[in-house]
Amino acid sequence: MGNKLGRRRQVVDEKYTRPQGLYNHKDVDHKKLRKLILESKLAPCYPGDEESVYDREECPICFLYYPSLNRSRCCAKSICTECFLQMKVPNSTRPTQCPFCKTANYAVEYRGVKSKEEKGLEQIEEQRVIEAKIRIRQQELQDEEEKMHKRLEMSSSNVNVAVADVEYSSNAVSASSISVVEHDEIVSSQDSSATSMVRPNAMSRTNRYASLHCSTPQFPISLIYLS
Repeated sequence: MGNKLGRRRQVVDEKYTRPQGLYNHKDVDHKKLRKLILESKLAPCYPGDEESVYDREECPICFLYYPSLNRSRCCAKSICTECFLQMKVPNSTRPTQCPFCKTANYAVEYRGVKSKEEKGLEQIEEQRVIEAKIRIRQQELQDEEEKMHKRLEMSSSNVNVAVADVEYSSNAVSASSISVVEHDEIVSSQDSSATSMVRPNAMSRTNRYASLHCSTPQFPISLIYLS
């Protein structure tokens, strides 16, 4: 049986086997970290660049650019070694979650510098993610627009109902005023008819009284004195 070939040790400058000061790593086992880097299980702790440079990869946690990065085993997302050490909370019994897909027991592996094929696939995946976000945003805007139209329709219908109520109340008021006028006219006409009925009787009594006085014989004044 042949001997099992071990992972080839990569040649790394000694200064890149320890953190570069991006974070304050107090509880890092530097000997273990150096061994993992030399055994190509973790990416070297290269200093990150703030500006994008050709053939450099961006860490999505610290947004710095590195010659090579680690790969998340769960979702293949890239991460630099110092950010990975920051994810692993020391002396904690809780399993570490992936900062990208939230998978428990977060672990990474180092595959070296990305090939052109890997970079091309990542660009395609990033483009798909961007297009998906654009579609989601467009759907959200469409939903908001539909909600706004519904609110406007409801408000316009409420205004129409209020106008109809006002018209109905004004018509009711005008109808009541007409009925009052008609009632007054009826009452006044009844009063006038009653007056007309009363006046002839009064006139007849006056005429009879006058006729009685006129029918009384008038004696000459001289005769009264003679008697």
